[in-house]
Amino acid sequence: MKPLAPEPYIQVYMLLRQHGLYLSTAGYANNTLPGSLGFYPSRNEAEIARTHELLTNKDNNYQYHIFELELPNPAYDINHC
Repeated sequence: MKPLAPEPYIQVYMLLRQHGLYLSTAGYANNTLPGSLGFYPSRNEAEIARTHELLTNKDNNYQYHIFELELPNPAYDINHC
């Protein structure tokens, strides 16, 4: 029996706030990625952060966008797989 090989890429979701042409990360720090505002390990957490931002936003001048990023997995060793 062989252990499962790590995936070559990991998915991270980013929440951006748009006001006109200005873009910035949005959201709140959570327990899974502390101190990393705007980046989430799952789409569901990014959607929750977007909903939170929409509910707490007094002005309706902002738009929120979620992007899926594929990052190289540092645990994946291309030479040994």
